[in-house]
Amino acid sequence: MPAYTMPGLMTGQNTNDIVKKLVELERRPIKRWETENEYAKMQIQIWGEVKNLTTNLQTKTRALVSFTAPFATKSVSSSVEGVITGEASRAAKSGNRALEIIEMASKHQLSGVEIDTDIRLPEGSFTVYSGKSKETVTFPGGGLSELSNAIKNMAGSLMDASIIKIDKDSSIITLTSVKTGKKNQLQFSDPNGILKLAGLVGENKAQGEDTKQILSLDGTKAKAWDTSKFKKSELETDKLTQSEEGIFLKPDTAYTIPIAVTEIKERAFFEVEVVGEAPAVMELGMSFEKEGSVRNKFLPITKTESKYIFQAGDLATDKNLTGIILSNAATTPIQIKSVTLVTPEAPGTAEPLKVLQEAKDLKIKIDGVEITRETNEGIADVLEGISFNVHKVTEEPVTLKIHVDHAKGSALIKEWVDAYNELMKFSKEITSVEKNGKISDKKESDDTKATDISRDFWDNKSKSGLLAGENSILRLIASLKTTANSYYPATKENGFRVLTDIGISTGAVGSNWEKIQDGLLQIDQEKLIAVLSENPDGVRDLFASDPNNDAKMEEGVGIKLLEILKPYNQYASGIVTSKVKLLEESVAGNNKKIKEHESHLISFESKLKQRFLYMEQGVGKNKSVGNYLQNNMFRGNGGE
Repeated sequence: MPAYTMPGLMTGQNTNDIVKKLVELERRPIKRWETENEYAKMQIQIWGEVKNLTTNLQTKTRALVSFTAPFATKSVSSSVEGVITGEASRAAKSGNRALEIIEMASKHQLSGVEIDTDIRLPEGSFTVYSGKSKETVTFPGGGLSELSNAIKNMAGSLMDASIIKIDKDSSIITLTSVKTGKKNQLQFSDPNGILKLAGLVGENKAQGEDTKQILSLDGTKAKAWDTSKFKKSELETDKLTQSEEGIFLKPDTAYTIPIAVTEIKERAFFEVEVVGEAPAVMELGMSFEKEGSVRNKFLPITKTESKYIFQAGDLATDKNLTGIILSNAATTPIQIKSVTLVTPEAPGTAEPLKVLQEAKDLKIKIDGVEITRETNEGIADVLEGISFNVHKVTEEPVTLKIHVDHAKGSALIKEWVDAYNELMKFSKEITSVEKNGKISDKKESDDTKATDISRDFWDNKSKSGLLAGENSILRLIASLKTTANSYYPATKENGFRVLTDIGISTGAVGSNWEKIQDGLLQIDQEKLIAVLSENPDGVRDLFASDPNNDAKMEEGVGIKLLEILKPYNQYASGIVTSKVKLLEESVAGNNKKIKEHESHLISFESKLKQRFLYMEQGVGKNKSVGNYLQNNMFRGNGGE
């Protein structure tokens, strides 16, 4: 375009510059919409952070109010380090107990004799027994490696096998039981002589016969059993009767009958033989001595032909049987012919040649009472609410310590306080009308202003939060403060009613009033540990309690806090979701306006250029006419 100039105001100005300035003036709405979008996007980010912080506080609060909150978790330790470790539940009683580890439970370890490394073993099968389990190994024939692999593949749940090479010509096989304990010692049946040729066992013997002992029952010494269920047992007319034919039980009766003390061997069972009609299922039981006291087992047993089989050895191996419990829940009398204790022969018919280590039970003493168990780990049936592992024998008695583990509860509360403070601090920053640095730890230099819109905008931002005056956030701040400082009903004796009772406050007595007004929580760690150690249930009830015993948590700091946070985090109609949706709609609307206005500017600029071209062309023509007239007029005057 020729660089013509316009007269008057346009003199000295290039028309391209003029068009550019006019277009920029017309572009002002776009700049406003872009600024609004930048502002909205920053607000979306802020609302996203509000969502994150409220969700985090919600998660930490739920951890405090859940039934699994570890306020009352107790730990187990010993006065000598490394003797015992374990955990205790809420039911465990705190205190110290005398403990002595006499002998550790051990695995059964066997060794074969030296045999030719290149030996070829025949095809066949053998059976391995350990405790109540057995596995039959089908061996296709082969060398020691094939035998070891067959044992691992088919009997790996009971024992492990390994080969030790003594020299270039000789090897031995060793076997180790998977489980510890005397009951789990390894036994073998080797009808094809495979294990014998492998140097592991001796001759396979014939299976022995079961030992049977008919128990002598004296009906005159019978005592009524569970009269709340078997109501007629105490009636004189319905009492148990006995004759040469056996014992007669009338309907709706049950009795325990003492017997001469008899040891219950592994896999032993007693048979109850009946005459005539009898129910398909009968409840039977036994009394036995365990750890200095008499225990009872009473179970429903299904009839097999004319007998009921009660597996006593599964319940009380190596214990002393002291009584038999018989019952009749049927509508007709039952005649019991006999009760026989059957002790099967040991299943192993081939004895191991070498025993490297006997299978042993754990032997311990607690408060002077000796106790045996099959394993050294996960012992949960000795002391109520306690599970422990034993690691070594003691040279002298040590102290078993059971005490409240305050570390987990303390950590849980600290995480909750941190989450509360983060939300409170951020909420006050984004709604502050005049920031003064009392809440924020952010330094001025931290603000890179990477997305500057204008200096005035960022100057205003530094003075006030982007959500200043936002009612929903202001309500959140006020509700958080109210919840943290309210009183709650104590449902238990010596319970706590306010957070300051457990060492959580907005500041110690005498603290700066402005800091207290900020509402950030502080923890008196010493006080918190003390209350967690002395009254952990009271701490938990402060966060969640059931004052009217309707099995629903309705009171407490945590419960009220969850009610406050719920509207902010609801997925579909939550406060944060709604605010973000409105902002995103605003951004989308502005983007549409920007796009439409950009299209308008292209047309507007084109029209301006066309008009200025016409104007320049007109000015050029006028200038030519003016020069022509001026020249002709000059000539005319000269001629005169």
